Amino acid sequence: MFKIDLSQENKDLSNQLYLDDLKRVIKTNTSKPTHTPKKFVDCFWLYWDGLTTYELYIYINNSWKKTVLS
Repeated sequence: MFKIDLSQENKDLSNQLYLDDLKRVIKTNTSKPTHTPKKFVDCFWLYWDGLTTYELYIYINNSWKKTVLS
């Protein structure tokens, strides 16, 4: 007779890690991005010049694109 153990919950850890990354707050950086992101969440980069300028960089089509935030 075959017995199934239902006490262990099966989880797809790759999905859980992806969701955990999306729950993080985007860190404010004082340098502009030059790296190639390895994960989806790393495609977003918030830059602050230390005074008044905030820029949001998004990695699209193998390059960083920016928009100025006010």
